[in-house]
Order: sequence, then C-alpha cells, then structure tokens
Amino acid sequence: MKNRTLRMTATIASALCFAVSLSACAPTESNVSNVQGERTLERLQAAREIDLSNAKDPEVGPAASGDYSLRADKAAQVMDDLEHGQYVSQSQIDSAMFVPPKSLSPAQKAQLIKELNYAKNLDDRGWWDWTRDPVIAQDFSVQKKKANRAIRDLETDQQISWSEIDEGLAIPRYNP
Repeated sequence: MKNRTLRMTATIASALCFAVSLSACAPTESNVSNVQGERTLERLQAAREIDLSNAKDPEVGPAASGDYSLRADKAAQVMDDLEHGQYVSQSQIDSAMFVPPKSLSPAQKAQLIKELNYAKNLDDRGWWDWTRDPVIAQDFSVQKKKANRAIRDLETDQQISWSEIDEGLAIPRYNP
C-alpha cells in the first residue's frame, strides 16, 4: 500500500512537472504582445527615419519638409509613450506610422479631392444639423473652409502639407 501511494505521488508529481514545463514553452499572451510591441516600435522607428530623410530632401519644398519633421516628432513621441507603458490608441499608432508620399499621381490627387469634397459635404450637413448651437455650427463651418482650401491647393498644384489635407478631411464629432 505504501509503495502504491508513493508510486501514485511520483506519477502525479512528474505529470505536474511535465505540465509546468509545457506551459513555460507555450507562448503566453504577454510574450505575444511583447513581440507585437517590438514590431510596432521597429515600424515606428522606420517611419520616423523615412520622415527625417524626406524632411532633409530639398526637392520636397518647405511645407512638406516641415510636415515630415512634425511627423517624425509624432512617431518619436508615440514610441516614447509605448516604451514607458502609456496607453496609445491604434489610430495614433497608425497616424504616426503613415509616411506621406513625396508626390501624388493625378489619380491619387483626384481621389484626395473626392474625399475632401465628401468631408466638405459632411461639414455642410453638420452645420445645418447644429444651427441651434452657434459654437458647434461654427466648428463645422471652419472645417468646411479647411476642406475648401485643401481642394483649391490640390487643384491648382500649390504646395500643401499632409497636415493641411488631414485637417480638411477631419469632421467634427458631436452627438445630437
């Protein structure tokens, strides 16, 4: 009886040791998230380096150069926040990873103008929906002007930064 109990105890102990050793090899959620976090940091660093390189390119012009510098700073800030464990939304990460092209093809320009016109129409609709609140209506009016300015600059081949395009595409969010 004593031998049987010892054998049973030894079997249970070895099974537990085997289970623990298997779980140590399995990827845990924190290991997976650490790998994803490292990849995100690497991609942010790559975007930052491209932005800095583009900012130094004399062919992009002063508006784009400044825009690339600001985007490099944004990528650095997001990286710093992530490294220090602060919450960063996925949209902030995506925005920091986006590297604008140095130039636009006619098709890309036409697509941007289409998106800006859509945003302008939403701004106009928002203005009408919020005429009872002049402050909110004014926000929609300002956004519509930013969209119009971006459209005009794109249509007339003026220098325009991606920040100005992003501002033109933005639509105020209010809950009725």
